Amino acid sequence: MKLRFLAALTAASLAHAAPPGFESIYPAGAQAGSTLTIRVTGAGLEKSPVTPWFSQPGITAQPTAKPKEFQLTIPPDTPLGPCLVRLQHPEGSSPPRIFVIGKLPELTEAEPNDKPADSKQVPAANAVINGLLEKAGDVDSHPILAKKGQLLQIRLHGYALGSPMDPAIRLLDQTGNQLALAHDSHNLDPALDHLPNADARLYVQVMAFAHPPAADVSLKGSPAHIYRLQVTTQPNRTEVQERKHLTLPDTVHGTIAHPGQADTFLCTLKKGQELTATVRASTTGSLLDAVLRAEDPKGKTLQTADDGAEENLDPELKLTAPADGDYKLILTDRFSAGSPSHHYQLTLTPTAPQVTAHLDTHSYHLEPGKTLDLKLKVTVKGTLKHPLTLTAEALPPGVTQEPLQVPPKSADVTLKLKADPTAPVSQQPIRLKLTTQAPDPALSTTASYIVPFTEPRGPLLLTTDVHPWLTVSKPPGK
Repeated sequence: MKLRFLAALTAASLAHAAPPGFESIYPAGAQAGSTLTIRVTGAGLEKSPVTPWFSQPGITAQPTAKPKEFQLTIPPDTPLGPCLVRLQHPEGSSPPRIFVIGKLPELTEAEPNDKPADSKQVPAANAVINGLLEKAGDVDSHPILAKKGQLLQIRLHGYALGSPMDPAIRLLDQTGNQLALAHDSHNLDPALDHLPNADARLYVQVMAFAHPPAADVSLKGSPAHIYRLQVTTQPNRTEVQERKHLTLPDTVHGTIAHPGQADTFLCTLKKGQELTATVRASTTGSLLDAVLRAEDPKGKTLQTADDGAEENLDPELKLTAPADGDYKLILTDRFSAGSPSHHYQLTLTPTAPQVTAHLDTHSYHLEPGKTLDLKLKVTVKGTLKHPLTLTAEALPPGVTQEPLQVPPKSADVTLKLKADPTAPVSQQPIRLKLTTQAPDPALSTTASYIVPFTEPRGPLLLTTDVHPWLTVSKPPGK
């Protein structure tokens, strides 16, 4: 019995070759409109050629003469922000990694730079420095030219890119004295602001501890310890958000510029009127850990919203007015902090039903003549009276799906895909869309999966994605 079980297990494991490994991409971002060389790392990449795929259309990657290296071309009109990249070969796709499209000039670190005196790189400000902590104990030093009265804003993305690191940064003066230290400012990534009192050449040092955490607290490094260090300057001007009267719908931008500051907004509501107030701060890289409080016209607290769901630190508050009057929305920082980097966007909308759908994984495999079950968790907030329709889009040739009716309530559902026996070998991203039916309000949502990462302790630059991968391939020997 045991031998038959092992034989069956071996046969199952050989049914599909492993998809490509993918541990890191370096550099992990580039300026829109640029051409650059990137290098990827991962298990088994030497054995099988891979092709990069980017979730942002228009980006092209051509292999160079060196293994695991590609020349990347990014069109000037590519939307700014993080996107995802996969490595694919005929047996499937790797898990996605994060790649950032920026607007600032980009540099790549120049070794040696363990000590400030070692660094020969051109001093950078208003630029992004791409770096790699390649080995245990590695420390990178980057020179910065600071101007008196011009605020330095220093942000590092390492953990947020999916690197296995808990990074820290130190700001040093030209003699090596520490001016500031930052660690765990946003998720595990550090950020700091510094106002120079004189023109000076300063140094930013980058180092990292292990993630997931370990008993050994020594500095870590590996070919996957990539980071992006952004250094920008701005005049030292801060503005306190004045009280403002908002309507439905409305959006306002502001900054909790000083410690202990509270921004207050008024909204006139009728009895029974419903609103949804949404804050975007942490998800845009702000240092604000926002707390939103709603008060009635007499000053009584009705609701307080703090962290959202799925590692989202930004609050969302839903309010039904118990009477006519002016209601207050009060926005603060959870720890009473404040700075020019504690910016936010507050949006008010009439409350309406919401539908979301989450997939259980990022990629799927299907053989010709077989079927595949895609499992989704559908969440409905609010009231819908009629079933929703779940449809798969952008399916490969020879793969079909019958539209599925989903109950108008939260539920776990399964969508079945079928591959024709003659379906050709192919792979591509697909999309799963949920839509409502009249007379329910017109809603459409695309199913997402959670970007895989080990032991999340805060949000990545992208936490979810709507491009699950489908590979159609024949079993070995056919």
